[in-house]
Amino acid sequence: MNKIIKLGIAEDHLVLRQGIISLLNDYENIEVIFDVNNGKELLDAIKNNKPDIVLLDIEMPIMDGKESLEKIKLNYPDVKVIIMSMHFEDVFIYEFIKNGACAFLAKQCSIDSLVDAIHNVYIMGHYFDTKVSEAMANMIKKNTTSNTIINDAIFTSRELNIIKLICKRKTNKEIAEELELSVRTVEGHRYNISKKTGINNALDLVDFATKQKIL
Repeated sequence: MNKIIKLGIAEDHLVLRQGIISLLNDYENIEVIFDVNNGKELLDAIKNNKPDIVLLDIEMPIMDGKESLEKIKLNYPDVKVIIMSMHFEDVFIYEFIKNGACAFLAKQCSIDSLVDAIHNVYIMGHYFDTKVSEAMANMIKKNTTSNTIINDAIFTSRELNIIKLICKRKTNKEIAEELELSVRTVEGHRYNISKKTGINNALDLVDFATKQKIL
């Protein structure tokens, strides 16, 4: 392939981001034109320098992968999105592919798998490996939702843990210490939880979590 594939990366872990860029530097037909920390930065970057493909993480501060994908599909329908996530459960794969992602990869995938996905998405518009195909088939057969999809909002396992700790009246600092995260990361998760639930206080969140059987 002679044409250069312009790639954008949205991933809040700097070391992982830099690692991907370093590995992709060996491929002459793939150019990383920007890398960003969150969905808001991603949309700003696309506005200034539109890529062919975006590698998108699910869990990010300020604006997560779900909202980022929605906005990309709405405003830049020709930009193709590959999800890269540590959450590789059927429900996540199904939901993101259904909402417009062209591929779904595990973060621990090989560089060969990533490059193969980039090429296939660029040429064919999609890349579904065996795991993704099985996940889609399983979810269609079940014709049901996982208990992590509540009121059409996907909650990651990390968000569910944080919801439970918020309901126990834990502070951001206490949650950060218990989950071995930074306070800033916890704040980002709380912001995402608030956006998904429409709830801004702990009391209402307890009521929500109880009704939805999260607790």
